[in-house]
Amino acid sequence: LVVLALGACTHEIDESMLLYPHRGVAVDVGALAGQFPSHEVRREWITAPDGTRLQALRFERPDAVAAVLYFGGNGYTIGNFAAATAEAYRGLPVDLVLVDHRGYGGSGGRAGVEALLDDALVVHRHAAERARDRGLPLVVHGHSLGSFLAGHVAAAHRLDGLVLESSVTTIEDWGGHFQSMQPWWMRLAIRGVEPAPALRGRGNAGLMDRLDEPVLFLVGDEDALTPARFTRELYAGARLPERCKRLVVVPGKGHDGATQSREFREGMEWLLSLRPPGDAAVTMQPTRRPTRERPDAAADLPAPCA
Repeated sequence: LVVLALGACTHEIDESMLLYPHRGVAVDVGALAGQFPSHEVRREWITAPDGTRLQALRFERPDAVAAVLYFGGNGYTIGNFAAATAEAYRGLPVDLVLVDHRGYGGSGGRAGVEALLDDALVVHRHAAERARDRGLPLVVHGHSLGSFLAGHVAAAHRLDGLVLESSVTTIEDWGGHFQSMQPWWMRLAIRGVEPAPALRGRGNAGLMDRLDEPVLFLVGDEDALTPARFTRELYAGARLPERCKRLVVVPGKGHDGATQSREFREGMEWLLSLRPPGDAAVTMQPTRRPTRERPDAAADLPAPCA
């Protein structure tokens, strides 16, 4: 024990601890269409600026009142989990767009944090154009790793709605939690946990004072990987009118189960009730939000939840 304590070191969190790209199973569009007969289901390909092709899956229904772009977590591929995501949204009148992260599922390329963030903006533009064509507002939903991508999109665009599920404040905070989860003897051997330089400050905490769209904060109360306290802190830090944010902590659900609940459905019904009446095409324009360096630009971005 003395040797462990004297030799304690700082453990670095790098991309290999956050990204686990894998291919999963192939997407069976026909089976999904049979399972969800109220939707038209089709596969699409989105091309990133570097030529990488990203696999996407679109569910559309004739009575949709909104579209949802969903960014899954680290283990997510649409081949493995499209049915579960569509099932969570089955009772809601929305179109649904799912995507495989770069290097995951049917998408090409090599996974990397910066590349995934850049891809998220490309995927959002693709989804927003189709939603605009259908006259629908667009909600962006991100789970776990996907919540970072959703937050990145929200930092660049004014959205019609945002869902942050099982998110964290910063990688530094999550690193402290990661260390606390280790066996006692390993905690003796690790003096501290810090992110690699490229990951420092990552997370959604810095977004909270710049949100200008309604936000649903969602987490399971038994989430051991990204505990509910992170989501509660994000909710408390969101500088939005109370009418524009809602915290949903789902009893008995862990890291992956919060959407499979009545509480999620009620939260989404609330979020959809706030969609702009009759002017979705205007609010979905990809407008850059004001930066702290240009506070005067806020006058250019009238938003009901700003």
